[in-house]
Parts: sequence; structure tokens; C-alpha cells
Amino acid sequence: MRRWVAVMAASSVCALTAVAASAQPCPTPGPVGSTCGSNCAAIAVGDASGSSAAAGMVSISFTQGPDDAAAQRGNDDVAAIAFTLGMPGTGEGAPLVFDCVDGNLAPGVVAPGAAIAGDFTVVVENAQCTNRNRCLCPDTAAGQTRDNFVNIAIYGPKTLPEQGPVTIPVLPDSGEIVVLKLKAASGVAQGTVVPLHAFSALDASKPQFAANLSIGDQSACDVTATGTSSAVTFDDGAFTIGVPVRACAGDCNGDGAVAINELITGVNIALGSAQVTSCPSFDGNGDGNVAINELIAAVNNALNGCPAA
Repeated sequence: MRRWVAVMAASSVCALTAVAASAQPCPTPGPVGSTCGSNCAAIAVGDASGSSAAAGMVSISFTQGPDDAAAQRGNDDVAAIAFTLGMPGTGEGAPLVFDCVDGNLAPGVVAPGAAIAGDFTVVVENAQCTNRNRCLCPDTAAGQTRDNFVNIAIYGPKTLPEQGPVTIPVLPDSGEIVVLKLKAASGVAQGTVVPLHAFSALDASKPQFAANLSIGDQSACDVTATGTSSAVTFDDGAFTIGVPVRACAGDCNGDGAVAINELITGVNIALGSAQVTSCPSFDGNGDGNVAINELIAAVNNALNGCPAA
């Protein structure tokens, strides 16, 4: 947990202090001993497919808890999240990998989700190996090791004012908070299914230097647990090694046809105003983008019908 403190303190301690100073003291967090039974927030990891050559887009979503009528307090007013996603979620085995450039994550391989774009900062704590011997972008020739997990922190505001009070934004009621562009490690067999799991205090074990899920509300209180119960439910995902067959470019809902609204979605993805995860069938080569030739393929399917599967 010490590493999370370092990440959060460097970027947001002033903002959180500004809110906490005007709020009532936070209740002391209790140990998490059981799963959430009611009034839960939720974090869900999506499924994806990819290979060592073609990336798959893993979408992670968050849903606030039900309104508890307490302003700025509770798991219905969550403003910051820190968690570790296991890749694999068992903490063992060959990891999924990110593209790296000069010892850092390549641009766009970790991006804010559509629900928080523009309002929140997404930090990957273990991107680099500076002053450490393992990370997501290691120098293996120097004996550094690749992590099989990614440590993520999400908080706002993205830009702090030069002076004056700071208003901490609350995450949307529900939606995509981060998208990860992942590939298979070299040599992993086709058809392998890699579990994707957000670790929490409910897990009996986790990788060294990984962190349990932690959420904070708008008053800068830790609301990960209610009493001894988790305040969050979890939905795991899976990454299947092998590029998926996309029989019909542009067919977002799988009904065997490409409609005008689906073409508009494709154009929005190409322009950068929508995520590839909103309609993966446009991304014919699995590179995480929609190019003009992929749009043309979808238009042809709209005019001529989808090819036979």
C-alpha cells in the first residue's frame, strides 16, 4: 500500500486536503471480511481477445452504490479508485503485455474510459522500472522482470486551479473508467484464456507489490468497506489468445446487418470521439484503431449486406 500513497500524494494531496478540511472526520475503515451483500458499488472487467501481434481492448467499468442521502459521503459518492488488475488474475503464469517505448508505456495503451474522459487522471504506478527491478516495461537485458499485474489509480480533477478552492469531482453513476490495450506474451498458445481479476482484501493472496482495491469518497474518506463487509462487488473478465473472427465489419449488435447508426459509431471511433470498445467489429486488424479502409469495409457491408459467416 505504501506505493499507492506515493502515487496519490504526489498528484492530489492538496486537492483531497482541501475537501477533507471542511468535512467531518472520516470513520475508521474496518477490515474487509465478507463480500458485499447490499447497497454495493461495482467494478467490472470486460472480456477481450488478442494475440502477440494484435492487441485486444479490455474495458473496465465502475458503478456507484445506491444513493444513501449523505452528501459527499459513502460508496455512492466515490471520487477516487486505486486497484491492481491481475494479468493473469491468479497472480501466476505468463503475463499479458503492453507495448512500450523507451522504457515507458506506449501512447494510448492505457486510456481514460469514455465515462471520465476530460475530468479525471489515470495513473499507472508500475509503468517504469526507475529505482526498481520489476515493472510493466522492463529492461530484461538488465535483469528487470515484467509484472503480471497493472497498478492503476484514478482521481480528479485532472487540472488543479492556480489558486482558490478545489472541487473534487465524483465519478459518474456508471460507465467505463479505463481501457487497456493488451497483447499476449510471446509464445503463449492460441486458445489460452487468461483470467483478469481486480484484487481486493477478499483475496487470500495477490502478487507482491500489488494492492487491494481502495475507493475514496468526495470527502476523502476510505469507503472500501461498510463495517467488515466489502462495499464493492467484482465481475472478472478474460482475455482469449487468438484474434477473433469478425465476419461483418460494422455490425455492432451482431444482427447480421450494418445500420446507419452503426456507421456513425464507426466514424466517431475513427475521429477519436468514441472508444473502439463501443463496436470492436470496426477494428478489423485488432490494432485498437479504425482506419479509412475499415470504414469503407463497413459501408460496403451496409450497402451490400454482410458476407456469409
